[in-house]
Amino acid sequence: MIRLILADDEPIIIKGLRKLIDWESFGMEIVGQAYDGNELTQLIEELAPDLVISDICMPHRTGIDMIKEIKQRGLPVNVIFISAYQEFSYARDAVAFGAIDYLVKPVVKQQLESVLDKAISMIMEHNEEQKRKGKLKLLERKSRHEEMQDALIQLTDGNLSPKTKSFQETDAQLPGPFYTVLIVEVERLKEESDRWTDKEKKLIEFAIGNVLQESFIDTGIGYAFMKGIQHVIVVSHDRDAEPRILAEDTQKKMETFLKLKVSVALSRPVSGLMKLEEAYREAEHAMEMKYFVGLNRLLSLVPKGKPYAIDKELYDLQWDVIRGMTAKAWPEVQAALTLWLDTIKKETYGNRSLAVSTCFSSVSFIIQELSKSGVRLSERALDKRELQQKLNSFETFNQMSGEIIGVFEKTYKEMDSDSGNKDKIVLAKIKQYIDEHYDEEITLESMASMAFMNPYYFSSFFKKHTKQNFKTYVTEVRMKHATDMLSLTDLMVYEIAEKVGYNNARHFSDMFKKRFGKLPIDYRQDTKKHLE
Repeated sequence: MIRLILADDEPIIIKGLRKLIDWESFGMEIVGQAYDGNELTQLIEELAPDLVISDICMPHRTGIDMIKEIKQRGLPVNVIFISAYQEFSYARDAVAFGAIDYLVKPVVKQQLESVLDKAISMIMEHNEEQKRKGKLKLLERKSRHEEMQDALIQLTDGNLSPKTKSFQETDAQLPGPFYTVLIVEVERLKEESDRWTDKEKKLIEFAIGNVLQESFIDTGIGYAFMKGIQHVIVVSHDRDAEPRILAEDTQKKMETFLKLKVSVALSRPVSGLMKLEEAYREAEHAMEMKYFVGLNRLLSLVPKGKPYAIDKELYDLQWDVIRGMTAKAWPEVQAALTLWLDTIKKETYGNRSLAVSTCFSSVSFIIQELSKSGVRLSERALDKRELQQKLNSFETFNQMSGEIIGVFEKTYKEMDSDSGNKDKIVLAKIKQYIDEHYDEEITLESMASMAFMNPYYFSSFFKKHTKQNFKTYVTEVRMKHATDMLSLTDLMVYEIAEKVGYNNARHFSDMFKKRFGKLPIDYRQDTKKHLE
């Protein structure tokens, strides 16, 4: 509808104009009426009409005054004047200043309708012209944005020469002297992102782009653009603190306006557009820190500490978990798991892929050893492919840790409720003790007591599950450690005998020869010759 204001210092004239024609049939709505020049000026300001029909001579301000001000301010308001016969020349002057036309009182319906047709035609033409101009400006703006985006993508890839026109235009728009790269990433919590349709995801990306445009492009403090699926911002600034303040403001706006939580990664400031590649890579690495420090944060790159070997420490911690699973209460197992995972997090900090691969290999080792000990595990627990995919799916290390602990808790409960597993757990506990105390006196009676069985039943129980008698098994463990010491150390034979639980070196040698067909000293010499 065309918005219309009627104005005359005589109320009866306004009343007559209202009734003279069917305004709605002309697509017009009377939104206001005024009785003097000042009131009309105020209504034009407040109601933004498309058309004004006004007496040319009103108190306070004349028609000429109003038409001049409308044109001076560039307001899109069309005016039709009404004049008395003696004001003819005055009315013609008003047309010269931009009025559509003038009507002589008393207003004739046919003449009014003719002038209104002319006004409608001019308003429609003006609107179409504005649309064309708007589309042109939009296309120009889109073209400039695409050119700027392309230039910044090339700069962050290190592929734009300072000699190119694109570089020079970018330098003119982002004068520096310092530049900081920000990357904005939505926290796609699994339970939320799984419910998002492709259309919703596109709308979210569009909304984020609008907020960033208003914050950075429209204000002239930087430029926001898409690089792949990333929202990237290049901030042009002269104060070091400015980018962090802007990053905090971005987080607040995303949560306030879009109800989204985001992480923002910042590079350190660099001098010159040619260093944007360096800054962008640093912001990318900073975003990886989210995996370790948590979601919805401002992230800066933390230099990696000097790496050192943790293989032995990690191996021992894994065995603490294994021993706990087979012989201890759940709170102790949980404590061992937490310490093991905390150690992995500390030593892989800043390197997500290393953290995931280390956890994968470590969990696989624990599951493998539990299985070797005779514990029955579900097919799912043994599926390494599924395990690797699951560990890769978590957004943070803490989420992954929680899942791992949950898996082991479930396994622990299944082991505890399985009667077959209970026997295996008892056996694993006995084997673990023998492996750790083989250098001490180990008797059938002491092990039976540990298993809460009488010696006769324990002997039968042990042979049933290991396919060898208890004494033979203990000897096998001791001899295995003895061969390691003979091959890898220079200890005397009597020293080795003591270290594997034999008080008499002669007895040790006899048992060794019975097992391997040669004396310990001959075994050592043969092993050295083989190595040479």
